[in-house]
Amino acid sequence: MLQLLVVDDEIHAVRGIKAGVQWELLGFSKVHEAFNIRQAKEIFLSQKIDVLICDIEMPEGDGFQLLEWVKEHAMETEALFLTCHADFGYAQKAIQLGSMDYMLKPVRFAELEKAVRKAIEQLEKKRDLVQFNDTYKHYYQLWESYQPMVVERFWQDLIHRSIPSNRAQIKEIMAKQNIPYFETVSFLPIWISVQRWHKKLTLREEKIMEYALRNSLEELAVRKEAGGQIVQVKSGGLLVILSVEPDSRMDKGMLSSELQGYIHACNQYFFCDLCCYIGDSVPTEGMLEMFELLVTMESNNVTQTNKVFFLSEQRWSFDTLPLPKMNSWAEMLKNGCKAKLLKEIDYSLNAMRQLERLDAKLLREFYEDFLQMSHHVLHYKGLRAHQVFSEQLLSLQASSITRSIADLRHWLTTMVEEATSHIHANEECQTVVEKAKQYIHQHINEDVSREDIASHVNMNPDYLTRIFKRETGLTISDYVLQERVELAKDLLMRTDLPIGSIASSVGYNNFSHFSKMFKKATAINPQDYRKLNDA
Repeated sequence: MLQLLVVDDEIHAVRGIKAGVQWELLGFSKVHEAFNIRQAKEIFLSQKIDVLICDIEMPEGDGFQLLEWVKEHAMETEALFLTCHADFGYAQKAIQLGSMDYMLKPVRFAELEKAVRKAIEQLEKKRDLVQFNDTYKHYYQLWESYQPMVVERFWQDLIHRSIPSNRAQIKEIMAKQNIPYFETVSFLPIWISVQRWHKKLTLREEKIMEYALRNSLEELAVRKEAGGQIVQVKSGGLLVILSVEPDSRMDKGMLSSELQGYIHACNQYFFCDLCCYIGDSVPTEGMLEMFELLVTMESNNVTQTNKVFFLSEQRWSFDTLPLPKMNSWAEMLKNGCKAKLLKEIDYSLNAMRQLERLDAKLLREFYEDFLQMSHHVLHYKGLRAHQVFSEQLLSLQASSITRSIADLRHWLTTMVEEATSHIHANEECQTVVEKAKQYIHQHINEDVSREDIASHVNMNPDYLTRIFKRETGLTISDYVLQERVELAKDLLMRTDLPIGSIASSVGYNNFSHFSKMFKKATAINPQDYRKLNDA
């Protein structure tokens, strides 16, 4: 429970604050009161004060002096100033000292309660950070002293194909490495994969937290009883390999319960979501194939999180869902109908979620279709992707975007919001030349003359040509060529469309002419340009 301290030399002000807010509903078990700086310090020395509400001018020192003292002796305390002085200098100093808020008397209790809630939220953030830092520090120390085991390296080599999946060769290698080998024993693999971290981690922090996951996993009774081995195969995943004696039967209920408990602990203490995929028992030489089946299960799980899955219980149905026709979506995006478009996207994603067997392939197709549609709209509006989308959004890998429906939904929402915002801003401040550019983009796949463009902007063709050259440095025909090449480069780099289709989409029905003009502008032909960017 939280504790609050109210400091003011006016007794009626203190009592009014105590009575005016239902502090217990905000989580405060005690509200202390002080009428000068000396009394306030005495309370701080004997109690853990979470939130301080303080006047500025008081006997024996002002509120600023008290806050300076508090920052030295009770750094976690969040402070709010409540004063009669509407003075900018006072407010500025309060902010410099780290005060959460600066409110004027008389304050409405609803406003005061809102400010205190904000202070409580800040306290919770600090405590979460302290808990994370403590956990990180503990497991960093353990990680530093950790040394890979010979047995783990053997399994890593097998999974990474450094050892052939051949019984005789496996037996020979295990003998050389002094690893016990029993032909009658089989092995049960469990693939544990992190789906997402709740906090943004650096690469180093992620490695340390992955070791924390491993350390916790080693404490599972199921691992000890079954003589299991934990193998770090790749970042974000752990492979548990349990020994299975002949004629023994696996207690699936107990195993599932153990792993579900582990998942819950990881959610709570290690700030992540994960799933566990349990395979079938196989001999040593069958481990690679079984592991690959589990990884396929993982990649196709795009809807469920924090669950345990058994390979033997998977139903391999082949439900399909036609991808949405995005022509209407393109029109919504062009017209800035953000809410309607997001509603359509939600409808499609929710329909996909209902499929009995939804996999990453369908999400990837959805992603590629939407990406192509959005780039088409931007070119239609005279915009380019790097001008519209943030660097962080453009740097995302397709594999991370299509990892789950939630990840895809977040990406789609951000794309729509950023695109509609730029389209709206662009249309509000268009000049004649910009309108001409937009017309060119809208008809980039057509044979557009300067007369067509001039007619669109209601201007004489010769005059438009002069001002277009003066503002852009290019003739209209050179600009058309430049934009066709830029669009073609974008499509070559970001899509898998055939080069012939790309040529048609940028206004060239003759492939050889397209190739010639592309090479003239870039000094490289379209095929080599695509290979260069795929490398």
